[in-house]
Amino acid sequence: MSLKKYKLQVLAILSENLKKTRPQLVSSIVIAEQMDMGLPQLRQVLKSMEGGGEIETDMDLQYNLITRKGLHLLGEFGPACHTLQ
Repeated sequence: MSLKKYKLQVLAILSENLKKTRPQLVSSIVIAEQMDMGLPQLRQVLKSMEGGGEIETDMDLQYNLITRKGLHLLGEFGPACHTLQ
């Protein structure tokens, strides 16, 4: 799978979190499980996304949230990206 598709999957997972009554930071372990991906590989994706301003994460890349830029990027691709989950 391409880096772009991984990024869109992460953004879709993080945006779903916003639909909860009380959204929380999303654990990288939860994201990795939903994507069926190992943590080392996911951390590389998260580093790239944080560098691009699409997400915010802690120093250890353990907890994540989507940014306005990430929401905008997700919106550009419309419903098609939600089928990537």
